[in-house]
Amino acid sequence: MSAKIRLGWEDPEDCFEIVDAVAQAKADELTVHARTKAGGYKASEIKWHYIDQIRQKCSIPLIANGEVWNYADGQACIQTTGVDSLMVCRGALNVPNLGNVVKHNHAAMPWNEVVDLLLRYTQFEVRGDKGKYYPNRIKQWFAYLRHAYPQANELFGELRTLTQVEPIVDQLHRYQLHHAAAKLPV
Repeated sequence: MSAKIRLGWEDPEDCFEIVDAVAQAKADELTVHARTKAGGYKASEIKWHYIDQIRQKCSIPLIANGEVWNYADGQACIQTTGVDSLMVCRGALNVPNLGNVVKHNHAAMPWNEVVDLLLRYTQFEVRGDKGKYYPNRIKQWFAYLRHAYPQANELFGELRTLTQVEPIVDQLHRYQLHHAAAKLPV
């Protein structure tokens, strides 16, 4: 069994009691999101040093989580926490190959590969009842992609007013084909 926790609701010192409960439940590994619930997702609220304190008091293998957006963040998190396993979450929505970026200092996935990935994702997401959520989900993903890929702004601009699956998928294909035919960077 694995568990994922935050440092607490408001007080990060609560993390030690939470970790004790997880240990008593005999978890095999623990992911610690280094913020409180009240801290939300604010970068200023990250408290990686608490993971190091947990590591020193706990025998459960730990995975550090929170504010890992690139290689430098990953290295800083590892150095601060003393753990060598990281979980990337929202950052992987910005840069889909963030795991390799953080672990191996690889470059971010090229934009044309991101577009290919969006189309592969689309094939799975539009099947069955979940297709009704696809227009909103793909637009939410673009909100993240725009932070790492300036090209995402142009494509998002073409998609943002569309509300049905088929026109969105058609536009993604047109975008991909246009850039491939013109040999433009996607």
